[in-house]
Amino acid sequence: MLKDYAGIIVVGIIAFFLLFNVFGGNDQRGMSGSYTEDTYGELPSEPDRSEILNGLENSGTNDIESLVQNHFPLLDTVRSEQGISRIYMTKQLTLTEVSDSLTSAIPPEEISERQENKQALIYPDHFVILQESTEEPGVITIELASDDFVRNHYSPGFFSGLFLGSILNRSLGSNDWYERRRANCQQTGNCYGGYGMYGNYNSGGTTSMRGSSNRGGGPGTGK
Repeated sequence: MLKDYAGIIVVGIIAFFLLFNVFGGNDQRGMSGSYTEDTYGELPSEPDRSEILNGLENSGTNDIESLVQNHFPLLDTVRSEQGISRIYMTKQLTLTEVSDSLTSAIPPEEISERQENKQALIYPDHFVILQESTEEPGVITIELASDDFVRNHYSPGFFSGLFLGSILNRSLGSNDWYERRRANCQQTGNCYGGYGMYGNYNSGGTTSMRGSSNRGGGPGTGK
């Protein structure tokens, strides 16, 4: 009889932890949005290559947010109370072409080397982070992240090989952001490690944070 009760208790404990992992175990650190492992289905439509390039060349704007928003379709949004990051995309241009077009139209304060299929541009109030998607061949993601979003969520390790810590500190208005943030990320294992189309945002933790389902918009919508 005692063995029967012990078995029931063990089963109860296992069930509790399973339910906790499903409903209460995702520490999303204030990130809003849905979590999904399914595919994007049909990606947002966009103008053809020549139209995008001509539009960027003749944009006449000095605002990087408007430049990106007006010429690339919105794919996803990641937001929290501590900043917002909007992700745009293109299949018409290469990473090099996107980078060259943006920097020609509006020169950034800092521009990194291209490394491991990614590059970062720093503008006043925004980081523009370009990546070749590993999930969707031919897709270039263009992440327009506010300074606050980078400051409060990004892992400094993501920028390894792109920017020195001193450049990140200066751009984020801090003397020691890189060092403090690196220690925090190592301790918690739960920092944003760059955009992934199917939930793989984190650079060390076990949680997975999706953006909102706010897809579409931008040029080419409704075509």
